[in-house]
Amino acid sequence: MDRLSNEDERAAAHARLFCPAQVRAVLRWLGRLGVRRCHRPDVAGQVWLNAWESWPRFDPKRGRPERWLNAITVHVASHYHQRMQHRREELVDLIDVTDPAPDAAAKMESDSIRTGIIDAVNELDPKLRFVLVAHDLKGVSMAQIAEDAGLPLSVIYKRRAKAFGALRDIIGFRENTEDFARRVGPL
Repeated sequence: MDRLSNEDERAAAHARLFCPAQVRAVLRWLGRLGVRRCHRPDVAGQVWLNAWESWPRFDPKRGRPERWLNAITVHVASHYHQRMQHRREELVDLIDVTDPAPDAAAKMESDSIRTGIIDAVNELDPKLRFVLVAHDLKGVSMAQIAEDAGLPLSVIYKRRAKAFGALRDIIGFRENTEDFARRVGPL
């Protein structure tokens, strides 16, 4: 039985080592060696860098390539733990966080907008308002609205589209009127 040449053995070892299965194996080994999950990709990168740099010195006659890679992994993990003992977190001063609650002016503005939209919805034709309120505010399905109203589903969709168009017109008319009043001033 012919033995593979040293170069053939190295090529076979290279194919076995530098593959996705070994990448997952290195990550598993690091987990077993106590490397924190958030640090494993970085430490694994160091393992692969060390493996690539020391590949010219790899001798397949001395052992299986997986054992060689495991030894590199253990070595890198031990250095990781040594550095972790000397690593210190820098504490920073507390920062002022603004209050996430809206201030009085923002609250008044949002209340004004809400009231304006409710008034605009109330100005809609009752047939259009019914579909808009039932589906978009109460969450009733369009099929259920059609069934309750005894109308085809397509009619309900058309009414909803008309309701949005009418609502846009009402709100746009109000904004234009208010803008005009601001520009003209009191009469």
